[in-house]
Amino acid sequence: MKRYIALFSILVVFASLLVGCDLNRMGKDEYYVKITTDGIEKNEKSDKGEPFKYFEYKLTGFDKEGKEKELEFTAQKNLRKEAFLRVYHSDKKGVSAWEEVKKDELPAKVKEKLAAK
Repeated sequence: MKRYIALFSILVVFASLLVGCDLNRMGKDEYYVKITTDGIEKNEKSDKGEPFKYFEYKLTGFDKEGKEKELEFTAQKNLRKEAFLRVYHSDKKGVSAWEEVKKDELPAKVKEKLAAK
């Protein structure tokens, strides 16, 4: 009986960790970009033959120390110009996720670099 309780407890902890974590962001480097242009519109078909469109972006991003990196990512809609994004990047998979952030959430060195552009 004690084994079942221990096993159940471990499963509950593991499940709550999975629910609370976004695996696309774990262990990735964070870069910050500013949307300055419209994305390049791409039209393709899904595996079922249904058409869909997305927008492709190629932007210069900066990490919290101000180091520069060229980033490529896609979005389902054309993103708002002058918006700041936090982009999650790994060398193996590229950009796995992004989210919009406010200007006051940017690290100081990133603010300097993005203001100069």
